[in-house]
Amino acid sequence: MENFKLINPSLEYKNEVMAFLEEVNLIDKGYPWQYAGMSRLEDCNSYEEWIKDKENEKNGINLPNGYVPASTYLLVRTNDNKVIGICNIRHTLTDFLLNYGGHIGYTIRPSERRKGYGIIQLEKALEKCNDLNIDKVLITCNEENIASAKTIEKCCGEYENTVHKGDEILRRYWITLSKINNIHR
Repeated sequence: MENFKLINPSLEYKNEVMAFLEEVNLIDKGYPWQYAGMSRLEDCNSYEEWIKDKENEKNGINLPNGYVPASTYLLVRTNDNKVIGICNIRHTLTDFLLNYGGHIGYTIRPSERRKGYGIIQLEKALEKCNDLNIDKVLITCNEENIASAKTIEKCCGEYENTVHKGDEILRRYWITLSKINNIHR
């Protein structure tokens, strides 16, 4: 049986994360969600810069205009130490995030998709949201991203509506953690 953990980005995973980015650049090129959940990794000059940026972001230091404190995690498969996914959890919502971005952004490594890992990553991200005392979690996805919509729905996401952001059409879902926690007790 495979086991997974969410961990903070570290130098130990530099090669794994950079290979992940290469896969995304090749396989997802041109999709509106190409870099979803990757916390601007594609914009950094180096992996080390990205790690420092993520540490600052988590603590609310030097945030770009309109950004909120957020935690970024790597989903690591423990039996081979492979980075399977990257997710970002925003601690609060701005008006923009409320309408378009939500609390959680995530992606699964292209070579590891269609194996149920998106559900595992989202469930673990929801546990982190619970630790942050975020009970109502908003998640959005591009309407064309059927896999993401199915993942959110399998994790008890309740569809609210569809919104337009320029040329993009986004589906908005809410997950109420106290409802899920009551089900599991």
